[in-house]
Amino acid sequence: MKYNVKVTNKNILDGEKANPQNCAIAKALKNKFKNRLKDISVLPSHIAISFKDSTELFASMPKEGVEFIKRFDRGLAVNRIKLQLNFKKQYSLV
Repeated sequence: MKYNVKVTNKNILDGEKANPQNCAIAKALKNKFKNRLKDISVLPSHIAISFKDSTELFASMPKEGVEFIKRFDRGLAVNRIKLQLNFKKQYSLV
């Protein structure tokens, strides 16, 4: 499942540095999926999302997203960004 996600200036201003649940990219994803999300974690390596209907998705972070996160978490200036994320269903072995 491919999704285009736009990280806006508002997401950047509202986002929290080094907070995988409330960083600028997490804020953008929360806006995209509205009230359907149960949990989200945005890391430089990947994004994991859990929906209220128990669906879990996983996407590797594209290179431009990794650079954005590094700059954002260091408190450096970042610009709006559009990410193309390729989500796959995540399966648990438990």
